[in-house]
Amino acid sequence: MSESDPFSTPSSPARTVASASSQALALTAVPENDQLSLVCNPYIYGPVPAEIRAVRSQQLNRLTEGALGVPTQDVALNPDNFPFIESCSQAGAVSHGVVKIRNIPFGTKRAELIAFLGRNSKILNDNQEPVHIIMERVSSKTQDAYVEFLTLHDAMRAVDRHTTEGQRGRTSRLGDRPVDVQLSSQSALMRDLFPLAAGVVWDGSKPVIQAPIDGEPWKTFKGFVTEEEMTMLVKHVEIPQRSPYSKECPQRPYECMISTIKKLPWYMSNHITVRQRHAVYNATIKLVALLIQALQRMPRLHETVINEQLLKRLSTAAMLCPGFSVVQKDNIAVVAHLDENHVRLFNQPRFADMWTHLHALCPKPNTPLDVLEWYIAIVREETARHVARQSITHRNEIHARGGGTTGQYFGYLWCEMGLPIGKQFDGVTLRDLARREAATMERVLRRAFPYRN
Repeated sequence: MSESDPFSTPSSPARTVASASSQALALTAVPENDQLSLVCNPYIYGPVPAEIRAVRSQQLNRLTEGALGVPTQDVALNPDNFPFIESCSQAGAVSHGVVKIRNIPFGTKRAELIAFLGRNSKILNDNQEPVHIIMERVSSKTQDAYVEFLTLHDAMRAVDRHTTEGQRGRTSRLGDRPVDVQLSSQSALMRDLFPLAAGVVWDGSKPVIQAPIDGEPWKTFKGFVTEEEMTMLVKHVEIPQRSPYSKECPQRPYECMISTIKKLPWYMSNHITVRQRHAVYNATIKLVALLIQALQRMPRLHETVINEQLLKRLSTAAMLCPGFSVVQKDNIAVVAHLDENHVRLFNQPRFADMWTHLHALCPKPNTPLDVLEWYIAIVREETARHVARQSITHRNEIHARGGGTTGQYFGYLWCEMGLPIGKQFDGVTLRDLARREAATMERVLRRAFPYRN
């Protein structure tokens, strides 16, 4: 028994060759000094020693109490204990009040809009990114601006205040330009943020996907954003001389990306494919890298708008995005130079770069790390044991498909999921991915845990 490893199982001469083999396979990709012993030996169960329980979380101790030291299938898969959830399920429709400001000057800054409406006007908190300056992603032309408030009543009060000022002869102005302040809605905001989303009717912030119309394919829903929009958003930063609007207002593409990430209805994961998500992710990580390059460039240009605060806003929006996978967020964290303690604030697990097998599931918030890693260790051991029991021909086929190049942190979970590859995988929706991952995880855990104690 290892005193330093809470996941160790007692050594025993009764351990079979298959179990020893699967243990070796399962530990090959785990970082040194952090190797998690394999919890679920299907042949050896026993109570957990007191010295091990002393260093575990209460939740893990509850799961492993009893004579066998492991929970039953029903207990392990109970939603209160199961430590994985669909990432997109953390998002949902909102009903915040919305004010629209029309005819804004081209170079209007976010801070100017907040000051214009008044910081005491109950705008959403800054970390919720309440200001959305609409920019055409292809041309980069700035249009109107929307600002979200805590409630509809708060938005109405802000509009009434400006209306009253206008009746007194004090025209609302941003800089030298008169602007029109009017009560708006989430549906109007979503229509302007996602103008190329065909076949959608916005019910507040929630999209209602329309059935295809025969003979009118241009009205068929194909996604909330297009790959061209995401590509052009990056091009406005990479080649600013070809984009006069963004050249004069360099922060706008980054702010447009923030609004896209925050407002895209990720909870409609049954209408978002792997390829569509990748387009948004790819544009995001490129913009993070380009912004860091701009901050490192000497002499610095546009310091009042291209600054550390903008980088923090962009990286925070990306790390909080419910649509990105654990690995995608880890890649963004690396590019943005976020330290491990900072990354943990965004519900990222340890060894996040090894979550290559899960594309749609993520750690359930507030799950103790040892519980999460305990489940992963069981999945790793059980899938490795399952492969070790296959025929030599089948094992060779598995290794030829990815055994030598695929990380072993989750064991052979990838093999049991049997996901499609290439264009077929690109077309899978995030909802279908999450269901397949959860179903495979359940099947593996049911094999590993006893039906009853």
